Amino acid sequence: MCKISIVMPVYNGEMFVKDAIESTLQQSFDDFEFIIVDDGSTDKTLSIIRSYKDKRIKLIENKHDFIGSLNLGMNTAQGTYIARMDADDVMHIDRLKIQYAIMEENPTITVCGTWMKCFGENIQPAISRAPSGLIETPLLKLTMGCFMSHPTVMIRTDFLRKHGLMYDKNYVYAEDFKFWLEIAKKGGVFYVEPQPLMFYRISDQQVSTQKREEQTAKTKIIIQQAIDYLVEKNEEEYPELFVVFQGLNKLQEKELITT
Repeated sequence: MCKISIVMPVYNGEMFVKDAIESTLQQSFDDFEFIIVDDGSTDKTLSIIRSYKDKRIKLIENKHDFIGSLNLGMNTAQGTYIARMDADDVMHIDRLKIQYAIMEENPTITVCGTWMKCFGENIQPAISRAPSGLIETPLLKLTMGCFMSHPTVMIRTDFLRKHGLMYDKNYVYAEDFKFWLEIAKKGGVFYVEPQPLMFYRISDQQVSTQKREEQTAKTKIIIQQAIDYLVEKNEEEYPELFVVFQGLNKLQEKELITT
């Protein structure tokens, strides 16, 4: 059994997948399996992946269903930890070593993310500075938006297996945000390492660019779910909060206040 399972789904990634693969294989920490799930690519992606002979690579071919392919990779993982990777990004050479050490030294942490350095054509490289350290009251934090950078995370496999957690196909384009909500509801502990251990490519091809409106709509739904969950969870201890919440909902339905 390996220490880390790296899960990377890819769909028509011929332009950048080579960079993603090589940055993974060159990691200073090498006790990992690299699960690449081809999501029904129709370009040269498969031939590029097959050109690598590294025994750590486990190629899975699936029909085009991105969240299904992502879950397939997650469910195949045998490692103590699962590290996510996107096919157009590049890992810092010490990414796995640093995150593995953090998880080993802090057994209460469920999800460990990092900062990212954004790059791309006509893009001034810049560090994306998410909140750092242990995230206090993550459920409350999620009502203000997603604070974890999906391709940077490392997750305890046994936590996911214990609670039967997977990515939800009903939240395509915001499946990671929904995933964090479900982990938080189960008591998961979140930590963000304040180092840019992932180089995040900005391009016209990425989902967050092409599907921004759909992503925004799903994000609003998930934020509302986080609020609903917190209010209901605390109704007995703070009944006044529930009354106020009901009143706000009625005002919103009458379009007297905004979301």
